[in-house]
Amino acid sequence: MDSGLYIAVFELDADREIRIGRLGRFRFERGVYFYVGSAQQNLEARLARHARRRKPMRWHVDYLSTKATMLGAILIPGGRDGECRLAADLARLYRRAVPRFGASDCRCGGHLFFAESLL
Repeated sequence: MDSGLYIAVFELDADREIRIGRLGRFRFERGVYFYVGSAQQNLEARLARHARRRKPMRWHVDYLSTKATMLGAILIPGGRDGECRLAADLARLYRRAVPRFGASDCRCGGHLFFAESLL
């Protein structure tokens, strides 16, 4: 699968304050973060980028992924138009971690969600 939706799963091992580009500084609790994204092409390369610690800061998720460990990703067939619906589904299960995170090109409340653990 070279395109589709994904939920990248990150683990932060300690509470931290992290600057997220122009969004500002936010307190991130120790725990698990779910980031909803999409790729119209090169999905594997996008996920590999999310997993790298060293990279130019381009997207909101880059600021988190340089501090947290990427545990993996859940791949979901679908187009970019399903990204916000997927984020809305996760919002019913988990709390949004940072308002507007990953949502600079849509009207969602944000695409990053928090859980204390995977259990």
